[in-house]
Amino acid sequence: MSNPRSSSSSRPLLIRGCGIVTMDEAAGDLGSGDILIEDGKIVAVAPHIDAPDAKVIEASNMIAMPGFIDGHRHLWEGIARHALPTDNLMEYFHRVNHGFASAYTPDDVYLGTLLSALGALDAGITTVFDWAHIQTTPEHTSAAIAALRDAGLRTVFGYGPPGRQDRGHQWPHDLLRLQKEDFSSRDQLLTLALASSSPEHCPDEVAKAHFAMAKDADLIITVHAAMNGFGEKEQILRFGKEGLLGPHVQLVHCNTLTSEEWRVVADTNTSVCFTPSAEMQMGHGVPPIQPSIDVGIIPSIGIDVETSVPGDMWTQMRIVYALQRMQSHELRYSGAEAPACIDCNDLLRYATIGGAINARLQDQIGRIASGLQADLVLLRADMINVMPVNDLKSAVALNMDARNVDTVMVAGRIVKRGGTLFGHDLNALARRFYAARDRVYADANEPLKSPQHRLSVEAALQN
Repeated sequence: MSNPRSSSSSRPLLIRGCGIVTMDEAAGDLGSGDILIEDGKIVAVAPHIDAPDAKVIEASNMIAMPGFIDGHRHLWEGIARHALPTDNLMEYFHRVNHGFASAYTPDDVYLGTLLSALGALDAGITTVFDWAHIQTTPEHTSAAIAALRDAGLRTVFGYGPPGRQDRGHQWPHDLLRLQKEDFSSRDQLLTLALASSSPEHCPDEVAKAHFAMAKDADLIITVHAAMNGFGEKEQILRFGKEGLLGPHVQLVHCNTLTSEEWRVVADTNTSVCFTPSAEMQMGHGVPPIQPSIDVGIIPSIGIDVETSVPGDMWTQMRIVYALQRMQSHELRYSGAEAPACIDCNDLLRYATIGGAINARLQDQIGRIASGLQADLVLLRADMINVMPVNDLKSAVALNMDARNVDTVMVAGRIVKRGGTLFGHDLNALARRFYAARDRVYADANEPLKSPQHRLSVEAALQN
C-alpha cells in the first residue's frame, strides 16, 4: 500500500458512499453520501459527487463523522497510564504533580506526550486541549511541542505550570516568546493557550495577572475551577462580576459552581469543559451536565488523566448520557419537575461542536461542512458490535467504540487507515516508552505493582 498520508497533496480526495453524521444543523445527516476534500479542507458534501481526478476511498461500510475533540487532557502523563486507578484528587496531586512530574526529563515529556497523542488519534480524537503542567524547564516545553508536531494531532497547547519550581522554568513569562516562535500561524495544527491556576487556588494578584496576560495576547486561559473540597468558593462569581471572564476563558470541571455563578459564566460566553470519568472516580463532584444545559451552554467533554481513566471519548460520552438521563428520570419519578433527557445528537454535539467552541476553533472544526478543515473519522459499520445500523447517531454514540475506528484524518492528512496508524515505528517507540516508564517509576519511588507490569519489551510487543 502506498503511503496514504500524501492525501493532503494538491490532488483531491473523495470519500465515497458512506453514511455521514455531519453535526451541521443545516446539512443534517446523509444515509449515503460523498465527501470531497482538497488542500486539507472539505469542499463538498452531497449524496453524490463527480470528481474524476480525485483519489477515492470506498466507504460504503463506513460512517463518517467529525473527529472527536477532547476538551481537557494532560497529555504528558501517557507513560504513567492507569498508575492511579483508585486515587482521589489529593492523592493524585501528591503522586503525579509532586512525584512523577519531578522525575520527568525532557525526553520523558516527549515520550509521554507522543504516546497519549497517538492514543488519541488511534481512538478517533483529532483535537486535544492539552493542559501541559510540566514546564519544568524550557527544554521540557520544547519537548512537548515537538511531540505534538510529530504526532500530527491538532492541539491547543495549554502552557502550564512547571513540574518542579527549582529548575529554571520560564513559566508563564515565556508565553509571548512561544506565541511568536512556535505558534505564530493560525493555519497550523498547534495553537497556544495559557494554563494557570484559577482565582480559587492562588493569590488574587497572581490570578489576575495571568488572566490579563492571556487576554492581552488574545489567547485562551484555561483553569481548573469549582471542585469538591478544593479552593475558596464563589471566586468565579467575583471574577465574572469584575469583568475577567469571557470567550477567552475556559473553566474545567465546575462541579460546585453555584446557580448564580452558572448564570455569570453563560452571560459572559465563558466556555466549560467537564471530565466525567475522572470527576466521578476521583471525587471532584458530580459532572455538571445539567447546570450547563440549564443556562444554554454547549459544554465540551474531556478525558483529563490517563493515570486513572481510559483515553477514548466513548467512555466519557456514555457516562454523560447515563448520568443526565438517570438524574432526569429520578426527578420525574419523585414528582418533581424534570428536565428533558438528552439524546444522542446532544451527546455527539458535546464531543465535537462543544469541543470546537471550547478551543475557539468552531470556524475550523467540529462539523463536516464545506470550507472547514478535513478533520474526519471513518467508523466501520460492518462489525458485529454495531450491525445492523438502524440510526446513524445512536449507532455511533451507543454501540461503537475505538475498535470501529478505521480511518482518521487531520487537516486532510490520513494518519490512520485500515485500523493502522501511519508514520511511526511503533515497535521502536514501544521500547522507548517502556524504558522511560521504568526510569520515571524508579526516580519517583513508585513500585511496579505486579509481574504483569514488568513484562519485557519484547514480550509486550509479541502480544
